[in-house]
Amino acid sequence: METCSGCGYSLRDSQVVESTDILYKSCPKCSSEAGRHVYYKYEDFGMRTMDDGRYIVQSWCPSCRSSEMPVTPPEFTC
Repeated sequence: METCSGCGYSLRDSQVVESTDILYKSCPKCSSEAGRHVYYKYEDFGMRTMDDGRYIVQSWCPSCRSSEMPVTPPEFTC
């Protein structure tokens, strides 16, 4: 299991943090490539509707989903 060199948590699992009333989420793909969690604004990820009707945040950032690197610059890393 790959772990973040900054916080020690799994890079495969998205992390969500709040700072100054803004939510940020890590992208698992960007994080695995960087070796530490790479955070973007939560709202930048977009949402999707699951087959069971749940409305959830996308796992990967827009750049990783479109294979265009990087479109949205990260806000910060661990």
